[in-house]
Amino acid sequence: MKRIIIIALFLAGVIPALAQDKPRLYTIASPFERYTHYLATVRYMGAVPMGSFKDNYIDKSSFQNASISIEWVLRNTPFSVGGEIGSTYFEKRVPRALYDSEDGTISAVQTRTVSQYPVELFANYLFLPRNSQVQPYVQVSSGASILDYTIYYGTLAAQDQKVRFKYGVGAGSRFLFKKDGTFGVDVRVKYDGTAYKFDYIDKGISSVSGSIGLFYRWW
Repeated sequence: MKRIIIIALFLAGVIPALAQDKPRLYTIASPFERYTHYLATVRYMGAVPMGSFKDNYIDKSSFQNASISIEWVLRNTPFSVGGEIGSTYFEKRVPRALYDSEDGTISAVQTRTVSQYPVELFANYLFLPRNSQVQPYVQVSSGASILDYTIYYGTLAAQDQKVRFKYGVGAGSRFLFKKDGTFGVDVRVKYDGTAYKFDYIDKGISSVSGSIGLFYRWW
């Protein structure tokens, strides 16, 4: 009987201790917090022209803009870095008027266009932990823009194509569909400027865009 009591007391002391030492898997941090992870985002954008670009050339908003980006969310820092490529297009039609040309005066409807294909590097500062379901951030970017400036006079066209320096600053937030998930929505507002001077454009191309994107992240 004494042996049974001693064994029972021993088991009563050992089993709780073993239970306490058992790993609690649900307390392990997410891989998105422990490791550098990667993020791909596809965005659709609406853009509003600004400054002298708006005053002198095109004052119409554009909804023919999109981009795709790849991003590295760095381990143990509030920063992420990445690259983004995109396409933007502005257009405005001016009522028929008389214009002087090499062949004399012509009467035509003028259509003003600017296309850009920016290639940029960017850095984000993240305000909350990297695995938060809501992740606000600010962004700076710079790179090059492949630019096409074309004015149509009816069926005639005057064109200039250049590669110019481009920069931007923005702020936005990501929203994960679920905690520790891989998919979410990115909302961003960004100011963009391109150093360009030609014809009607004398102080560069500037605009403010608002975008909504879908992102996928992995590690």
